Amino acid sequence: MDAAVGLDVLDLFQYLLTFCDAVVPPEVVAELHDITQYQDIHAAAASNVLAARGHYTVEDPHVRDDTPDARATFGLDDGETDGIVLANALGIDRFLTDEFGGTNFPLIHAVLQGPRIVPTPRLIADYARNGHLSHEVARTLITTISPHRSWEHSPYVTQLLHRLEE
Repeated sequence: MDAAVGLDVLDLFQYLLTFCDAVVPPEVVAELHDITQYQDIHAAAASNVLAARGHYTVEDPHVRDDTPDARATFGLDDGETDGIVLANALGIDRFLTDEFGGTNFPLIHAVLQGPRIVPTPRLIADYARNGHLSHEVARTLITTISPHRSWEHSPYVTQLLHRLEE
């Protein structure tokens, strides 16, 4: 974990997993296991998610009667693809992703059949807006995560940070 971030991050993660029904495909869990092999902030975050396994459901979209047996070819990685197939099958209302730049965001938007896409920085800003954490903590979280996720020059993130200053 980045030294600039305090325990409020854990409270935010706990809030997400205790007040929302989170469902992920097994491919995402496999990707998290792969990420834990590194010695960086991504590995620490992946370890935290895996440690919270009792607070989210893992469901394989390919064993459902209402989904194709074979993985769809959306042009995304397997975890995102399986997540979209599962989201569409479950009729979820929110799809959390860290994809909001480049070509992946519009592609995800195109293949989702209803749920609102919630990029990670937006989730953090919304938690601040709804009083679950302070605007200062939200700004700190977003600016701390930014260099690790290549968000520093994102107009999207810049706009969210400006809203947090109001």
